[in-house]
Amino acid sequence: MTQKLPFKEPRRAHKRRNNTGRLTFHFVLFALLGVMLLSLGAYGRVKLHGIYDQQLLSRRSDSLITDSTNLVKTTAEALAGTNNSLRTKISSGLSSKSRSVKNTAAQMLTTGSSDQETLAFIVDTLSQAAVSKLKDDDEAQSALKIAVTEKLSAERDNIIATVLADTNAQIQAMSIEDVRRSLTMQTPGYTMMFYSILMLWVGGVLLALGVGLGLVRYLGSEDLRKKVTDIVEPMDYLLPFFFGVIVFTLYPMVRVFIMAFQQRYKLTGEFAGWGLGNFSDVLHGIGTNLPQAIGNTFLYVILTVPISTAIALLLAYLLNQKIKLRALFQTAYFLPMVTSATAVGLVWKYMFQENYGLINWLLSLFDVAKIPWLTKSAYSMAVMVIYGIWDALPFTIILLISGLQNIDDHYYTVAKVDGARAKRIFFRITVPLLSPTIGLVLIINSISAFKVFNSVVVLFSGSPGPNNNMYTMTYYIYEQINTSLEYGRAAAASLILFVIILLFTMLQRFIQRKWKYD
Repeated sequence: MTQKLPFKEPRRAHKRRNNTGRLTFHFVLFALLGVMLLSLGAYGRVKLHGIYDQQLLSRRSDSLITDSTNLVKTTAEALAGTNNSLRTKISSGLSSKSRSVKNTAAQMLTTGSSDQETLAFIVDTLSQAAVSKLKDDDEAQSALKIAVTEKLSAERDNIIATVLADTNAQIQAMSIEDVRRSLTMQTPGYTMMFYSILMLWVGGVLLALGVGLGLVRYLGSEDLRKKVTDIVEPMDYLLPFFFGVIVFTLYPMVRVFIMAFQQRYKLTGEFAGWGLGNFSDVLHGIGTNLPQAIGNTFLYVILTVPISTAIALLLAYLLNQKIKLRALFQTAYFLPMVTSATAVGLVWKYMFQENYGLINWLLSLFDVAKIPWLTKSAYSMAVMVIYGIWDALPFTIILLISGLQNIDDHYYTVAKVDGARAKRIFFRITVPLLSPTIGLVLIINSISAFKVFNSVVVLFSGSPGPNNNMYTMTYYIYEQINTSLEYGRAAAASLILFVIILLFTMLQRFIQRKWKYD
């Protein structure tokens, strides 16, 4: 007799816990982050204003003294005429007082003296200094001393008005943004000062979000709390990703686009003006090599991508067969992918050496003369293509093997039953069913080939070929940034490269959609 098991009620689904806990957590989190960023931004802004005030005071003092000295000196030397001895005495007298006048003027401005008062003191002191080296017992010098004193006394008000107007113009032209852009990374509190506005904006948004969640948490209905929780919960997982995309992808893209239209752009944020000058310089301007780089890059792509894809397809087909040591061969072809590109490039560089390279040694077995692979311009593209094909094989083979393993074996079984040969099976079954993967491989390899850079640097010891004949688009961009310091041109060239890759990819996608088999 079979014993009956005691009846158990099915477990009820676990009731979702209250939404208030999660809302409370986010309310506190966003509020704290917002307050922290607002505090850091406000502190950075206050500190930046302090530096601005210091530089403003220093510039005002320097302008008052410099302009006054120049005007007093010009007026006094005009009376001295072409007598170099008298002109030298005037200049010497002014120089002897310049430091003390500067210190006193700075102190007066710091203690609250007006520009008018400070400037009157500077002009009077400099007027006395201009004639301090002139001797009374010398007739010429005594006459000049009297003339200079009278002239400067008569021109005193004009000098003060002129210097004051020029100083005010300089001060008005100086902005706090100029001070912010002039900061260096060694300045204490650089991050808080340089990004103070961004911190204030982000902090304000986070605080507003936190306050909004707090209102929902304490004043909202149960249905509203549930809806808000359903929105907030996925954001916990997406926010880190969005932050990375915005900071490391979206912002650089937008910044490059803006820089491309800023002529003579500098890292300090200064630029000559807006326009298409960078694109004009890049395409047919003075001293640019982009037309050559575009030609080299297109030739490299056209030669490397189809050949590497065809070889990889054949190798992937063979490696997918049931042969001994298949896993070992697959690992061997995959190893170059996890090896340092620089190390592998150096190995190939030594293999291409004219006198003791492995490639020339192998060719010598067939009575082929030594080929100067790395020193003659005629062989530069061949070197790049050979290395590029080998470098593209591992990743391409992996993708194609993955595609081959997704093909159902029933197709091959039916074909073999019908008596189809291996060649017909390959071109009539394998290639058509693998066409989506082949299309993906062609697009990925094309994009990678358009951005070729490492092989140029490593194979040719940092130069673009033996006679600078192997410029590629990426190397051109690197040279504009690193050597020429033309960041606007580099940004313009990057946009041109982006458009070329986009058009090339769209063309491949169009061809792939038309790729049909009977």
